[in-house]
Amino acid sequence: IKAVFFTDDEYPQRMNRSECDDCPVLIYVLGTCNLNNDKMISIVGTRRATYYGKEQAERLVDGFVGENTTVVSGLAYGIDTAAHRASVDRNIPTVAVLGHGLDRIYPVENTKLAREIIEKGGALVTEFVSGTAINPRHFPARNRIIAGMSDAVVVVEASEKGGALITANIANSYHREVFAVPGRNTDPMSKGCNRLIATNKAYIACDSDEICYVLNWQKSNKRIGEQTRLFDDLTPDEESIVNLLKTHGDLSLDELTVKSALSLTQLSAVLFDMELKNMIKCLPGKFYKLV
Repeated sequence: IKAVFFTDDEYPQRMNRSECDDCPVLIYVLGTCNLNNDKMISIVGTRRATYYGKEQAERLVDGFVGENTTVVSGLAYGIDTAAHRASVDRNIPTVAVLGHGLDRIYPVENTKLAREIIEKGGALVTEFVSGTAINPRHFPARNRIIAGMSDAVVVVEASEKGGALITANIANSYHREVFAVPGRNTDPMSKGCNRLIATNKAYIACDSDEICYVLNWQKSNKRIGEQTRLFDDLTPDEESIVNLLKTHGDLSLDELTVKSALSLTQLSAVLFDMELKNMIKCLPGKFYKLV
């Protein structure tokens, strides 16, 4: 664990701007991540994330692959976890800002994820000394670090009240750009995002290209090699399922049973194997989609 003072070169220089006059003078860092990378983006949201929210967080992170971007979040349940996990899986450095000392991880279920963040070149950051007890008041306080050390904050899902909106409001006060992923107006976890957009407190963010355009970040436009075939070495039953999903889009278990002409037992076994191979993903309601 390294103590970094605000006059040190390693200190996040974005927080040394005059508008961030409430940021800590001393932070503790575990990991090797450059906290002054050219591109720093915070992705935050509700702890009660829906499948839609987690998928949107993953899509946003996908757009920063190969773009020398660092993803910042708070290691909380829900959107934070989805953003960190997607970054680790795609070898994007990610910074987790904690509301407690570095002698523990909260929530404890994210201990393995925290270890992977460090192993993949990321870092854990906090203003709290080791031994500091878990205190709910510390988590809103840490949000100012999430906002302060980034060029922009993206809110993926948020209710009308919550920590993600606190982070967005702090980012606005720091004169940082704020983005929000829109959702259906009937979804409780999208009301906060929709309100940010409606009140002109956030740009609408449907993908990373829109974020890069507003921030004037030049994307590399590197071509990614295209597969001539979607999957190799498919069994006849797997090929049948792939063709059905390519033709009809997402299908329920019942629909696949009818269209594949397989028994429910046979189909369940095939689908299980395909999930293990990361060929398909099971959605809520027992719907299946190609990865």
